[in-house]
Amino acid sequence: MALTPAGAAFLGPAREAVRHAGMAKAEALRAVRGEIGRLRLGFTPIAFYGVLPEAVQAFRARYAQVDVDLIEMSSPLLEAALASGDIDLGVLHPPLSRDLIIHSLPDEPFVLALPATHRLAKQPVIRVVDLGGEPLLLAPRAIGPSIYDRVIALFRGEGISPRIVQEVTPMTTLVGLVAAGTGLGFVTSGIAKAARPGVAYRPVLPPPPSLPIAAAWRPPALSASGERFLEIVRGLVGQGDLPERPS
Repeated sequence: MALTPAGAAFLGPAREAVRHAGMAKAEALRAVRGEIGRLRLGFTPIAFYGVLPEAVQAFRARYAQVDVDLIEMSSPLLEAALASGDIDLGVLHPPLSRDLIIHSLPDEPFVLALPATHRLAKQPVIRVVDLGGEPLLLAPRAIGPSIYDRVIALFRGEGISPRIVQEVTPMTTLVGLVAAGTGLGFVTSGIAKAARPGVAYRPVLPPPPSLPIAAAWRPPALSASGERFLEIVRGLVGQGDLPERPS
């Protein structure tokens, strides 16, 4: 048996078509697994002082064919972006006001940032009662009402009315104002790891509230690339698979 001239002419393109079909199937499977495509990742400025930079680097190394868009926003804006579908995954600070699915990540403890020359900087641990009358820098309540109210409650629980001299955001700006001698303020331990000349960081008793952090996405499901990224984050923070829950 032998191919006719027409059959011989058809064989090459047919083999090529089969090869391309196999490649297309493999690429489709990779897309389903989140190994190629695009990930639109939103985050707050505070969140990016934690595990996120390492997670992004690890994700890009493992999934080089996924384009990662990094978008910095406040928590309220991230909620809106998730609800509208403008981003796939957000790392932000609960409680949330929209119908999103969240996966809780480890809270960020707060420490007190104060000028290195301040009299209280000589103490290894500072008591809240010692902060009576001190100028306090605090993020606006509109940015984080829950954490704002908890900080105020911390002072009032010690019989102190905090003297707020300026509302500040973001937290990196607060550190700059501390360095300038404007006042004292609470920052996350992640922010405190980025040393700033003229600023000291001290633990406080009773302990201030910690800042909740969570990954969030729009129902019904996280994108495949988002799932791959969250797997890396979970591994870095020492979490296993935790159940997601509505916010």
